[in-house]
Amino acid sequence: MAEEPKRNPNFIEVSHGHLLVNVPLTTYEGTTYHIRPDEAEKLKRMLASRYPWLTQNALRVFIEEAEQAMHDRIQAQLGYMEKARHALHSGNYQRAKRMAERQIEELPDDADAWYVLGESLCKLGETEEGFVALTKARSLSKNR
Repeated sequence: MAEEPKRNPNFIEVSHGHLLVNVPLTTYEGTTYHIRPDEAEKLKRMLASRYPWLTQNALRVFIEEAEQAMHDRIQAQLGYMEKARHALHSGNYQRAKRMAERQIEELPDDADAWYVLGESLCKLGETEEGFVALTKARSLSKNR
């Protein structure tokens, strides 16, 4: 079986028909799935210059599909961290730790993942590392 290529966590892969475009996460408003209006216009201009056959309606639909792709990604990640919190509260600290570490690989600024990692480490007796992770979680949550 062929291994699936690792996707760049700084982009959302959006397909529109046969067209496949990587949309930068910086295009979206904060941690929402909405694309900032100025970024949407820049994205439409870029797509129109590269693919002149795209209609205005196709460009509008592409923006909607990009927002839906981000929404789906957010929902998938929320579900993942809910599982990590459940593992933590169930006493499965190793699993919670592994899940939080994976989440941090994908989203290094996820305060929730840092918190779960910190609490898991503390429960596993790795208190120094746990406090470091908890401090990171706190600083990230203050920056929101």
